[in-house]
Amino acid sequence: MGSTFSGLEIGKRGLAAHQQALQTTGHNISNADNKHYSRQRVVLQATDPLYEPSLNRAHLPGQIGQGVEIGSIERVRDNFIDDRIIETSGVKDYWAAKNEYLYQAENIFNEPNGTTLRTLMDKFWSSWEELANYPEDNAHRSVVLEKAQGLGSRIEDVYRKLSQLRDQSNREIEAHALHLNTIGENIRTLNERIAKSEALGDRPNDLYDKRDALLQELSGLTDITIGRSDEDELMVFIGQQILVQGGKLNKVDILGNPSKDGLLDLYWKVTGDPVLLRKGRLQGLIEVRDKILGEKIDQVDALAINVMDVINEIHKDGFGLNGNTNQNFFDIRSLALNTFGEYDSDGDGQNDISAIFRVTGKNTLDPDRPVGISGTMTFLKPDEKETQVLIPYSANDTLNGIIKRINASKVGVVAYMNHDNQLAFKATVAEDSPKKNFILRHIEDSGELLVGLTGMLMASGPSGAYDYKRLGEITKLQSKPEDITLTPHFHPSSHFKVNEHIANNVANIAAARGKDVGGTGDYNSPGGHKDGRNALLVASSLRNNPVMVDYSKTTDDFYNSLISKLATEARESKQEFGIQSDLMIELENMRQSVMGVSLDEEMANMVQFQHSYNASAKMINTMNEILDTIINRLGA
Repeated sequence: MGSTFSGLEIGKRGLAAHQQALQTTGHNISNADNKHYSRQRVVLQATDPLYEPSLNRAHLPGQIGQGVEIGSIERVRDNFIDDRIIETSGVKDYWAAKNEYLYQAENIFNEPNGTTLRTLMDKFWSSWEELANYPEDNAHRSVVLEKAQGLGSRIEDVYRKLSQLRDQSNREIEAHALHLNTIGENIRTLNERIAKSEALGDRPNDLYDKRDALLQELSGLTDITIGRSDEDELMVFIGQQILVQGGKLNKVDILGNPSKDGLLDLYWKVTGDPVLLRKGRLQGLIEVRDKILGEKIDQVDALAINVMDVINEIHKDGFGLNGNTNQNFFDIRSLALNTFGEYDSDGDGQNDISAIFRVTGKNTLDPDRPVGISGTMTFLKPDEKETQVLIPYSANDTLNGIIKRINASKVGVVAYMNHDNQLAFKATVAEDSPKKNFILRHIEDSGELLVGLTGMLMASGPSGAYDYKRLGEITKLQSKPEDITLTPHFHPSSHFKVNEHIANNVANIAAARGKDVGGTGDYNSPGGHKDGRNALLVASSLRNNPVMVDYSKTTDDFYNSLISKLATEARESKQEFGIQSDLMIELENMRQSVMGVSLDEEMANMVQFQHSYNASAKMINTMNEILDTIINRLGA
C-alpha cells in the first residue's frame, strides 16, 4: 500500500522543480542582452517510481509515480556554428588589421591629391628645365634649390610617418601578444574550475559561456584549433603547438629580432621555437609591419638614393657659374666611414665587407653596336642563399641587349647607360636583410666585356671578380672615385639633404655642361654663363631616361608601381574585410537564433512554470485537507 503522505512529497517536488525552472527563466531574462550568454533550459523528468519489478513487490495496478525532478539544466549551443565563428573571426581580424594600416599608408602618400611626392618631383624636374633656359639667372637657381629642399622634406616626412606606423604596429603586436598570454591564463583557470564542477556532477553552464567567449576573443588574435576529443580537458592549439591543455599553459615570449632592427617576434617560452601563425590580427599586423610597411620604406629609400645619385652623377660632370665642378648636388651619407667602402657589418669592431652602391665604367660606348666578344658574367642574387646567376653574352649581342638581360634576371644588380653612354651597375633592395640594401655583392666576367670594353673591372675571371665579402675590393674596379658611389647609410630617405655648398651658394649649381678642350673626350672647361645643357640632362635623366630605379626603368615607372600596388593592396584588404564581416554577421545571427534569449518565449515559459508551481501548491493544500479529515475528523 502507498504511503499516506506520498502526495505531499509529490507536491513538494513539483514546487521545487518549477521554482528552479522559474529561477532559470529569470536568469535567461536577465542575460538577454549578453551576446556571449547561452540560454539555459530546464529538463524536467519523472522521478523514479517507488517499486522496481520483483517477486516481492506490492500487488498494485502499476508502479507508483513519485512526481517530477530536474534531470539537468542544459545550455542551448551549437558547437559547429561556434567552430565556424572561431575560424571566421581569425580571418576577419587578419584583414581588419591590414585594412586599417593600409588605409593609413595611403593617407601618408596622399595620392592623387595634395602635396604628393609625384607633384613635388614634377616641380623639381620643371625647375631644372627652367634653369636650362636661364642658366645665368640666380633666381632660377634659387627655385631649383627651393624645390630640391621641398622634395627632400617631403621624402623625409613620408619615411618618418611610415616608420612611425611600423613602430605603432610593433607596439600593437606586443600588446596583443601579452593579451594572448592573459587570455590563455584565464582559459587555463576556467578549465580547472570547470573540471572540479564536472567531477561533482555539475554542469557549470555560465563557466562554459565565459570560456567560449575567451576562445572567440583569442581566435580574433590568432588562428586556433579547439580540441574537444578528451572529455576531461579542453585543448587549444596555435598551429601544431598546444597553447592550453586543461590546467597547463604554454606561454608565448616576445623578443626583439636583431636581424629586423629589434622588431618583436613571438616565440614559445618552453622550446624557444617561433610561433607559426596563419591568420588572426597578430598575423595581419606582422605582415603589415614586416612585408607591407617594410617594403614601402625600402621603396621610398630606393627612390631617394636613386634620385640623389643620378643627379649627383650628372651634376659632378657640370660647371657652376663660378666654374666649380665635381661637386655633389645632394649630400649622401655613406654606410662606410672610409673612402674604400669598408664596413663593419657584424658589429665586432672590425670591417668585414665592401659596401658599394654604384660603379660606372670609364669607356664611352655605342650601346646599339655588337660587342664583338663573348663570355659569361656572374652575379649573386640578394637572397638568403645568395644564389649564383650566370648571364652569358656573345659577339652579336649589343650592349643594350645585354643590359636588358641583366635587368630581366633580377639579380640585385641593375644596369643602364648613363648620360655619357658609359655602362653603370648599381644595387637594389635586398631580399634577405634590409641591412644589405643597396650593396653590390658580386661582379665577375669570364671575358672582356666588363674589362676591356666597358672599363669596369681590372681583370677577368674569379681572380678579378669584385665580391662584397672581401675588403679592399674597390681596387678591383677601373672606375675613378667620382664614378663610384658608396652604399648609403641605412634608410637614405631619412636624410635627403642638399649639399651645403649648393645650399649656401646657388652659383655652385652645375647647370653648364662645359666643353672639351684638348680633345680628351672629357668636358674639362666651363662653357660660359649661357650654357644650360647640364641642367637639361638632369631634368631629363629621372623623367625620361632609363636610369633603373631598382627594376623599374624610370622614376615615374617606379613611383607609379609603388602607388598602384599600395592601392591594390588597400582595395583587396577592404574588400576581404567587408566579405568576412558580412559572413561573421550571418554566423552570429545563426548562433543567436540557437542560443540567444527570446523574451517572448521566456515570458511564456514564466507563465507556464508559474501555473505549474501554483498547481503544485494547490495539490499540497488539497492533500493537507484530506489528511486533516482523516486524522482529525474520522474519529469525531
